[in-house]
Amino acid sequence: MNTNTLEEGLRLTLEKRVEPADLASTLETSSVNALSTSSLILIIEKAVANLIGPYLNDDEETVSTAINIKHFKPVGLGHKVRCIVHLKFIEKKKLFFDIAIFDENLEEIAIGAHSRYIINKNRFEVSLK
Repeated sequence: MNTNTLEEGLRLTLEKRVEPADLASTLETSSVNALSTSSLILIIEKAVANLIGPYLNDDEETVSTAINIKHFKPVGLGHKVRCIVHLKFIEKKKLFFDIAIFDENLEEIAIGAHSRYIINKNRFEVSLK
């Protein structure tokens, strides 16, 4: 049983260097050699998972329910990005996050919102059969 309390206001920063696997050209979503929006979403989801993971019980997990981002500045191969996630509010088992992503010059490259739902892992797995 987890004794940590999930609370509004929790924050986490995740830093990552853009690798070839993160590029839009590699993922074939575009021909440009820049960080893809789909890779950006993965960075966001990993940051949120790292933030809330320690607060979940062994039989709990979270699943994404919505994500809304505006990706407005390109980032190239080898550059560092910093993703800041903030647990804005909790509504029963639904968690709402604000997201900001910056490049290594601390210029904002994306902003957004993300929500996740706390599930019981066993019941969820059974529902997939």
